[in-house]
Amino acid sequence: MANFKLNKTVKGKKFEYTVTDEKGKVISKRSSARDYVACTANGEFYFGRLDLIGKGDHGKRVSYAAAFLANPEKAYKDWLAYFVPTERIKQKESLPYEKFILERKPWYEKEKEELNTIAYL
Repeated sequence: MANFKLNKTVKGKKFEYTVTDEKGKVISKRSSARDYVACTANGEFYFGRLDLIGKGDHGKRVSYAAAFLANPEKAYKDWLAYFVPTERIKQKESLPYEKFILERKPWYEKEKEELNTIAYL
């Protein structure tokens, strides 16, 4: 796994944050008046305190990706359960389990990796 670093510079009343990899290539940028100590490497979530990592929306998405990868069949059944019975039949025909897994598994693997890769100051 690559190492990422969060860099902070002061620009007037705001902070300029950049995430860089070990070669110095900029991965993401953000300007904010808030003071952050960490973020996901892709710059999607920023954290004001270290104890907030894995909480809120970040925690929900990490948990859902982990649950999907642990038991894809249950995830498929849960996805189908969101639909009313008549629509459920249509969805099951248009997106059978095998196709569902082929389409979504790579996405959730990438999602889990990106959300678990944290850049610190």
